[in-house]
Amino acid sequence: MAERVFSIVTRPDTGVELYELIRSHVLDLHGRGMAKVVGFDVMSNGRVILLKVRGPAEDVMPGDEVLDSILDPAFVEKLEALAQELVDGFYVPSFAHCDSEFRKQGDPPR
Repeated sequence: MAERVFSIVTRPDTGVELYELIRSHVLDLHGRGMAKVVGFDVMSNGRVILLKVRGPAEDVMPGDEVLDSILDPAFVEKLEALAQELVDGFYVPSFAHCDSEFRKQGDPPR
């Protein structure tokens, strides 16, 4: 699936609060029938949370209407108050996680 990923960089003092905010928002969206559209991941270092919005087909990015419903102004305002940075920029069918997430314990770096 094509997806648009928003990378949310946490501050050391707000990481847990930011995670709970995003988790709650995503669970609320899932409760409204958007489980196949939106999800999130936490990178292995815990400093970056990825908010993922999937498109309707493998090569079709999510539309503005979907993005607006997920990134509503109240949610974004709360994010910006807690995040160090909110970056939109991973336009790939599936986000390539950091190298350490693919390595098994004891494997050398790639």
